[in-house]
Amino acid sequence: MNSKKMLFAWIGGFVIMFLLSYIWYNLIIADYNAVQYAGVLKETVGMGNITVGYLVVAFLLAYIYPKGYSGGSPGSEGLRFGLVMGLLYTLPAAFINAGAFGFPFTAQIVGAAYHTVEVIAGSLVIAKIYGEIK
Repeated sequence: MNSKKMLFAWIGGFVIMFLLSYIWYNLIIADYNAVQYAGVLKETVGMGNITVGYLVVAFLLAYIYPKGYSGGSPGSEGLRFGLVMGLLYTLPAAFINAGAFGFPFTAQIVGAAYHTVEVIAGSLVIAKIYGEIK
């Protein structure tokens, strides 16, 4: 594995997913979530934990991507990989969180759909950085 590409893919995936998360949660869906999670969510978020979470997800995506590469273009491979990993990462959690914590199911599905798109975006960046893997 090319560790330089791995490092840049990790950082690139992290940056795009972290920025998209900020835009989504603070500018696009803040009012919806305030209603859906009224009385459930904390007043302040733990940015340290969120940052570490995104660093971990981006690292795992950058680490796993070359292992699942099947010879296509970076665009098609990033899209395929991101879709599979996004659904794997978010869809089961949506059902579990709705069942275990009583979070609103619809809001969990909206979150899973968004995070899948976010992982696709991160994976496209990761795939572009890796390029065609020989």
